[in-house]
Amino acid sequence: MFWFAAICFALVYGANVVLALLQSKNYTTAYTTLRRRGRVAIGKKKGLLTTGAIVMFQLDEDGTILEGTRLTGITVLARFRPFDEFDGHPLASIDASADRRFTRSVRLAIDNARDNYLEWTAGQTPPEPPGPLAQIADSIRRVLGRGSKHARVTAGTPRPATQRIPLPQPR
Repeated sequence: MFWFAAICFALVYGANVVLALLQSKNYTTAYTTLRRRGRVAIGKKKGLLTTGAIVMFQLDEDGTILEGTRLTGITVLARFRPFDEFDGHPLASIDASADRRFTRSVRLAIDNARDNYLEWTAGQTPPEPPGPLAQIADSIRRVLGRGSKHARVTAGTPRPATQRIPLPQPR
């Protein structure tokens, strides 16, 4: 019984490693494709037991989105898909926090991409958002009355956009 469980664990672990490598290759391919054509803004929302999201926007010299891709999911089976809802809009003025067409993780990843872009244009290095375990630890620290160890990174913190644009309505 022990050897059967050990072999099953090894097979599942091996499959997970292979699928994670394939997902990493998909990320590299998507990023390289966009990067060869110009600047790229990347936004992330990490999830432990919830869906995570990564969005990548190809930008022109003025910060207008030319093309976008997104990865959304819980497992290593998720792949990058085209994301053209914001094509032609300036990234600095996008506010996806109220757009209910997307999941919460995608909205936060879009806002993270905007914030990263605003940080970069201001000459600063965008902060890495805390991972799921760090978020849990920070929540426990706040409940206990202690301060957070990580800088609080939330959507919209660097600078609010000076002008918001209306988002395109679904057809």
